Amino acid sequence: MPEPISAFAQSLAATPKIAALPAAQMRIVVAMRIAVLAWKKRQDPKPYLVKQLGDEIVARHFAHIIELMSDCWPEPMAVHRPCCQQTSYDEMLMLDLTTAAVQREPDHFHGLLGEMIGRSDRQKLHFAFTKFAGRFQR
Repeated sequence: MPEPISAFAQSLAATPKIAALPAAQMRIVVAMRIAVLAWKKRQDPKPYLVKQLGDEIVARHFAHIIELMSDCWPEPMAVHRPCCQQTSYDEMLMLDLTTAAVQREPDHFHGLLGEMIGRSDRQKLHFAFTKFAGRFQR
């Protein structure tokens, strides 16, 4: 019989609930879920993203980020169903990458992706996140 997981181990593995996130971060997580699900169903996510993000250009930038991530991620992106209250690690990484772009911290952005993806892909993603973050803040 496996040993029960300690409270400490559970706390290290926990991700925040969507309701605990600031409104802007919540919108990004939901948009990510929508976009990934649309791509899996071979649908254009932009009409859904416009409703979620409130702007056609922001939606286009965000869809481009998801497309780039799909192309360069070592495994399929892990997102939860839209109704799930927990956040996934990829959803949290999306928020961290967006924050690094908003705060103009390219070294931190590249550090978050570490050895996960190559430099060229990191640079493409950084450029895409910077364009998204600049427009999303308006």
